[in-house]
Amino acid sequence: MKRVFAALLASLVLAAPAAASDSIGLGIRAGAAAGHNSTFTEAFGDLYLNRLVSVGATVGFVTVDRDNVRSIKRDESVPVTALFKIHAPIPFLQPYAGLGAALVFHDKRGTKGTPVGLVGADLKLGPTPLFLNLEYRRQLDDELDFLGAGLGIKF
Repeated sequence: MKRVFAALLASLVLAAPAAASDSIGLGIRAGAAAGHNSTFTEAFGDLYLNRLVSVGATVGFVTVDRDNVRSIKRDESVPVTALFKIHAPIPFLQPYAGLGAALVFHDKRGTKGTPVGLVGADLKLGPTPLFLNLEYRRQLDDELDFLGAGLGIKF
C-alpha cells in the first residue's frame, strides 16, 4: 500500500507543472519564404493552456515575388492565422509542432484560406521572461515554406 501511495504521489508531483495555465507569450518574428525573393514580418501571441498545449494567433505582412516567363509580379498579403500547438516540456528549449488555418488577404487576388503546418522552438534567455523563437511554417494551398526568427516575452 505504501508503494502505491508513493507512486501516486510521485505521479502528481511530476504532472503538476503540466497543469499550469498561467502563461501568455507575445512577440515579433521576421523571415522569408524559402526559394522565393520574399520577406515577411508578423506579430504572434500564444495562450498556454498548460505546459504542453497552446493556442495562438499571428498577423503579418508578406511580400513574395512570383515570376513567370514574361515578368516578375510582387504579391503582397496579410495572413491572419489561428494555431494549435503541442510543446515538448524541456526547460530551456521548448520545441513545438502545430496545425492551423490562415486567412490570407491578398492585395490583388482577393482573400483565400489555407491550412498551415508548423514546427519551431522557443529558446529561453536565462532568468528573464524573454525568449528567441525559430519557426518553419508551411502554407499548404499556396505551397509556401516560411522560415522565421524573432523575439518574444512570456508572462
